[in-house]
Amino acid sequence: MATHKTGKSFNQSHIPILLNQLEQHSDPKVKNWWENYVKGSAPFRGVKMVAIRKCLHKWHTEYIDGVLDLEQQLELSFALIKEKYTEDKLAGTIFIHEILIPKEVIKPKRDIRRLAGLFSEGHIYDWNICDWFCMKVLGELIERNGKEWAKLISKWSSAENLWQARASVVSFVRVADNSDYYNMIEMSCSNLIKREERFSKTSVGWILREISKHESKLVKQFIERNLSHFSIESLRNALKYSSNDERNHYLDLFKSR
Repeated sequence: MATHKTGKSFNQSHIPILLNQLEQHSDPKVKNWWENYVKGSAPFRGVKMVAIRKCLHKWHTEYIDGVLDLEQQLELSFALIKEKYTEDKLAGTIFIHEILIPKEVIKPKRDIRRLAGLFSEGHIYDWNICDWFCMKVLGELIERNGKEWAKLISKWSSAENLWQARASVVSFVRVADNSDYYNMIEMSCSNLIKREERFSKTSVGWILREISKHESKLVKQFIERNLSHFSIESLRNALKYSSNDERNHYLDLFKSR
């Protein structure tokens, strides 16, 4: 049995039922394609997304809904993300995004440490599941609930764990058109761009690319202040929607350092 801090519990025998259903949809070709695509950074069963979603909702309807309360279901979703295979983690992510967030189960002050623990404890450990979780869970929480979640997630920019730090930026992609978040985004980007890891710098390139559609001046100013910390990959991404002249200007400056 697994116990939530409120004292409620769920039976982990619910989990193998879903995992067995997922395994029945596994395809070695899909498994090989994904593991090659992520360069072996994470193991896969070889299940397509449409099947993951179908299995998750069928399992929830038949075994979970009406049997476990919402807090127990939240605990169950976290347990899925702690499983080994990427598809299991994606099932847990879909569970939170499509079933639990609309029911307002997740609370910022109560659950932020548990969300952070998924990163710091090593359950989210590659770019693929990190970005999925950011877009579907963390980004959704920010978009629905505003600055309370945004302030908590932006603080992760100083986290030691690369993927937790990356989440402090990628989680804001969904609100890149909202200037209310730009101060927080800039602070996080300032921390991330100075780190040496590739996926730290690419997170900055991604969010700046999206912001440039709405506020190109902010993007140019950030690049000018931090040009020496960019990689060519992250700089090209940040400049994707800039004019050819602007793009060439900053790329020439970068190359001439």
